[in-house]
Amino acid sequence: MAALKGNLTAYFETGMEGIAWSFEEEGKEGYDGLHPLKNGDILRVFNDASKKTVLWEGAVDLEKETNRQSRPTNPEYKQQVVFGMWVHGLQKGMDPETWAQMFIDEKPAELIQKPKGP
Repeated sequence: MAALKGNLTAYFETGMEGIAWSFEEEGKEGYDGLHPLKNGDILRVFNDASKKTVLWEGAVDLEKETNRQSRPTNPEYKQQVVFGMWVHGLQKGMDPETWAQMFIDEKPAELIQKPKGP
């Protein structure tokens, strides 16, 4: 399966209650090019557009427990937080701020999506 080329993005919209770590495919617009990351996707993140230096490479493995904080308006409900933003999962074994910064900076990347299955 060929790798998709594009950029990382910290995607959110009203009603999502946090950021979904996503990939924007080069040459496609809107939802057609938006790929929220799923566990098992293979991701390669580059330092800059020259794509000579790999910042991170591996299988996406988002876990839901790191950096959980109570919401001010609903203390019983806890949500993951990084840089003051609610997020949906953080990469297991990676510093949460380093992970988030790659998406905030919209680093160039390649994505091989996990095959859809049952």
